[in-house]
Amino acid sequence: MVKQINTLKNPASALRLALVSCALLFTLGGCRQDYSLSPPADSEKISVTVKLPEGLKNKTMWVMYRSATCKHIGTGASGQRTERDGYHSVYKELERQGQSDLYQVELPKDGGGACRWHLANVTFGVEYADLTRFGENVIWGGGGGVVVIFDHNNSPRGGADFIVDGDLRIRKDYYPWLSEAFIGGYKKHISLAGEGRIYLKYQALQARHIYFEPILHSDFRVLSAQPKEIKEGNYTAFTYPDGSVVADGRSNPDFLKLQSLRTGRAGDCLSPWTYHKCPDRRPQLLPEWLPVPDKPGFGQYLIVDEWGNKLPTYDYRLVGKDGRINKWKTDANGLTHPVPESMHPLREVEFP
Repeated sequence: MVKQINTLKNPASALRLALVSCALLFTLGGCRQDYSLSPPADSEKISVTVKLPEGLKNKTMWVMYRSATCKHIGTGASGQRTERDGYHSVYKELERQGQSDLYQVELPKDGGGACRWHLANVTFGVEYADLTRFGENVIWGGGGGVVVIFDHNNSPRGGADFIVDGDLRIRKDYYPWLSEAFIGGYKKHISLAGEGRIYLKYQALQARHIYFEPILHSDFRVLSAQPKEIKEGNYTAFTYPDGSVVADGRSNPDFLKLQSLRTGRAGDCLSPWTYHKCPDRRPQLLPEWLPVPDKPGFGQYLIVDEWGNKLPTYDYRLVGKDGRINKWKTDANGLTHPVPESMHPLREVEFP
C-alpha cells in the first residue's frame, strides 16, 4: 500500500522537498523552464527564397534556434559536466509565390520566449520530385543542399565553407548523377552532382535575404558503377556525357569536367582557384569611371576577370563617346591609363 506523505504538517520538510525537486529539475534543463519559442510581433524577419527548376522539389527546411540562457547540460569524455548553448528545432515548408517558380519562407530572427532564442542556422535544399523516371527501385542519394549560419556556432552539418557579407545570393549548376552500388547488396541512387558534396555551407551574419537558384542541366547525366569486389586497383567508374569513362579513385563526379563538357571551356577557366591558368580568361571592364585625384578631368576604369580579380598588364582598347581611342595596358592594380571625361561613357570596349 502506497501512502501519501503529508508534508503540510511540517513546513520545513515541505520547503526542503521543493528545493530538492527544483534542483533535480534544474540539472535536467531548468526548474519549470519554458523552452517554447515566442517571437515578438516586431521581430526582424529573414527571408529564404528558392527558384525551383522543373523536375525538382523543395526539401523541408530545418530551422535551428539557439539560447545562451537555457543551457544544454551534458557529460564530457571524463565524466565532467559540460554546458553549451541550448537549441530548439522547428521545421518549415517553403510556400509557392503565386503561380511563379519562386518558393519562400520568412523566419523571425528573434525567437523570443523565456530562453531568449535567436536564429542560428537553416538547412534546406532541393531533390528530384519523381524518382521513378530513373527506373525501378531508385532511391534518393543526396546533393542540392544548403546550410546558412547566422551566428558564430557550427551548424549540425559542421562549420561554414564560405563567409559572406550582407545578403546571400546562391546560383549554382547541378547535374543528374545515377550511381550503382553492388557490395553489400545492390542499390541505385539518383543524386545532384554540384560544386560541393551534399551541402554548400555559408556563414552570413548580416544576411536578411537568402536567395537560392539551382540550375539543373538534365541533358548532361553522369553515371557511376562501384566495383563488385573490394580489390586493390578497383575504383568506381564514372561515365560522362561525352562517353568517356574515368576510374581514378574519386568517389564523386568531376564537377569541373562536367562544366567543361557543357560549356566547351577548359576546366581551369571554371574555378577561381585555377583561373590564373585559364587559356581564355574573360576580361570585363567595370562601368564606373574613377576620377584621378591629382589629374582633374581625367579618370580610369577597372578591368577584372569573370571572378572579379584585377587584371594587371592586360591589353585593352577603348572608344569614347567622342570617338577618341585609348589603347594601352592596365597597371599593376588593373586600372586603365587615365582617360579624359569627354570619353565617358564609353562607346566600345575591346580586348585584343
